[in-house]
Amino acid sequence: MSHRTILLLTSIAALSLPLGCGSSVTTAGDAGPRSDVPATDVPAMDVPAVDVPMTGRVPRRHRASAMTCPSVRPPSSCEGGSIPGGTCTADSDCTTGTNGRCVGNSHDGCRCNYDVCTNDSECMAGGPCECRLASRGAAGANVCLGGNCQVDANCGAGGYCSPTLGDCGEYGGLVGYYCHTPADECIDDEDCLGLDAGFVGQRPYCMYSRQVGHWRCSNQGCVG
Repeated sequence: MSHRTILLLTSIAALSLPLGCGSSVTTAGDAGPRSDVPATDVPAMDVPAVDVPMTGRVPRRHRASAMTCPSVRPPSSCEGGSIPGGTCTADSDCTTGTNGRCVGNSHDGCRCNYDVCTNDSECMAGGPCECRLASRGAAGANVCLGGNCQVDANCGAGGYCSPTLGDCGEYGGLVGYYCHTPADECIDDEDCLGLDAGFVGQRPYCMYSRQVGHWRCSNQGCVG
């Protein structure tokens, strides 16, 4: 029987995060990241453990190899600069990081966010550098995600490293990349179709639970 490495979790305090950078994830129709979530909140770094049998089935979404994220970012135009709680009114106000942009909306106000990476080697939270989506223009940023893997090879021979939503579901977007394990209760979102929608209409999804150390179905969601 083939084997793969499972990584046990050592929880560190989470910071706040939007979504964005590079991967060769195979996916279709997943919700994009939110621009109004701060870009610095990442899950904890996890540490290697022992070899265990792999599950055998190939996840629909997994990160086969790394890639370099774009370093050029288009200008932004935020319409909520006058809302209390906002921290900027123009890109020129955002000067404390790389490619600073003033982004947000008329509900939450405008805040600065920055590209924090262009490749995986710049990320120390366990996961990869996740590139901002071109379709979101300046709203997204390149960010370091948490987790216990950056590419499939980190999960041992025949292992798979997949992106996961967190406890806020699609509202929070991707929070990290984790290896699949033999204990997984699901591998793809389609495995969770029997679960009812969450209280905010969150469609069921397969997520990595750091509480139990494997993938399982959830319908949790958040509103803001």
